Amino acid sequence: MKLKTALTIALGLAIGITIPKATAAMTLSDEIGYIDNNSYQLTEENKRLVNTYLRMFRYYTKRNFSPTRTVRVLLSNYPEHVESILHAAFERYPQNYEQIIKAAINAEPGFTKDIMAVAMHTQVAQPAELVRIAVEAEPAYADEIVVEASRANPANVEELVRVAVRVEPEMADSIMQSASASQPEKVEGIVHATLSVLPAIGEYLSSSLSDLIDLITTDNDADSTEVTSRAEALSVLKGAYRAGMSYQEIEALADAHGIAKEEIAGAIENNN
Repeated sequence: MKLKTALTIALGLAIGITIPKATAAMTLSDEIGYIDNNSYQLTEENKRLVNTYLRMFRYYTKRNFSPTRTVRVLLSNYPEHVESILHAAFERYPQNYEQIIKAAINAEPGFTKDIMAVAMHTQVAQPAELVRIAVEAEPAYADEIVVEASRANPANVEELVRVAVRVEPEMADSIMQSASASQPEKVEGIVHATLSVLPAIGEYLSSSLSDLIDLITTDNDADSTEVTSRAEALSVLKGAYRAGMSYQEIEALADAHGIAKEEIAGAIENNN
């Protein structure tokens, strides 16, 4: 690490570039506040850093460094500049977005959410494609990747969930819960999207659905009513039924959460 840092600083000085080191690393999410694509803008400081890193990319390219190798070296030394480094990389090598994202995540997996935020806000590819790339690179962060992508593209959360679960089915439980907590008004579609990708529901996912109902009914704020909680629980059950869960299994889940057979029958009939 020290050798890489020394090399990077030495190369920077050789071409007249000074890269300021932050006194304390700050994640991108702290700075951009999950704002949407239409209002997203780089700060003046980050614009200057983008120009700095563009010069660094040109320098490394002349010395036969690949874009991915350059991304790994720069992020290893300046992870707090993840936004500026990725902006520069996408600007200089837009056709290499997949390799750049994977190289960045491999270099700094703890910054996966931040890397995803930049990719989404710069729109280097379709949201579902970005989710696929990121989950392939770091499956353990699949739930955070989906949540981050859906912040910038909330209308397509079901498709984002579907892609993530298809790539990493072992994270289905966590993806479903995180996405539902992020967008409780779309829980029915999220549950349906999750279960429709999986080959079978089985006892494991029945337990997961029960946990999800507990999560969304206990996480409601003080202003939420019992009616709201019950409606969200019914949405989980409707989504599961649409995905192919048997009516008997739905009734068992409903009963476990104090939902009368008449309620679930009415909800499902109205959904058909």
